[in-house]
Amino acid sequence: MELVDLTWKEVEEYLKKRQDILLPVGAVEEHGYHLPLSTDGDIARAVCAELSRRTGVLVAPIIWYGYSKSTRGYSGTVMVGKDELKNYIRSILEGFAESGFRVVYIVSGHFSNDHLRAIEDAAEEVREIKAKLLDFSNLDFSDILESEPLHACEAETSLMLFLHPDKVQMDKAKDEEIAYEGDMLRKTQSGVFGTPSLATREKGRLLFERIISELGKQVQFYY
Repeated sequence: MELVDLTWKEVEEYLKKRQDILLPVGAVEEHGYHLPLSTDGDIARAVCAELSRRTGVLVAPIIWYGYSKSTRGYSGTVMVGKDELKNYIRSILEGFAESGFRVVYIVSGHFSNDHLRAIEDAAEEVREIKAKLLDFSNLDFSDILESEPLHACEAETSLMLFLHPDKVQMDKAKDEEIAYEGDMLRKTQSGVFGTPSLATREKGRLLFERIISELGKQVQFYY
């Protein structure tokens, strides 16, 4: 159920039945030697598509550009400013409200703290609509994963092996140490922060099912 695939009259009919919509947010960001720059967006869109299939909620076009400090400097990584991201999302939320929507569920596949804060700040500033960040980064996956989930890691690689195996080059995956310099991750050679070698498609399936199950409850609750 993609918003942009409908005519405006079809959206008008949808709004007579319900007034909520899913908004995926990604990032154009390095994910090691083995995953594409689209990884965060690919996961966010897949989550929204499955939530739509199960709940009937429309899915808006993805916001591709996000914000992060730790992954800047790798070729292909393109970030916008934190304030620019907040203002852009706020404008989109205002547009949804003007169009007749009343609830927006925001699903981000990118979890930089400042990135998520920009989304939450935008949601708080728009009074005409209820906007809720459905954050699956804080779910407990310890019974599925063998290592700490962070970036281009066991978790993200497993999800991509399940959702988009054609985009994963496991023979190029490189495990890297997770270390910090102040509040930023210490850059690694490959851009990985974690242990992608532990990833499997089955772990990805289990991760995805848990994400959908938990976020699905929030969609029903907040509506």
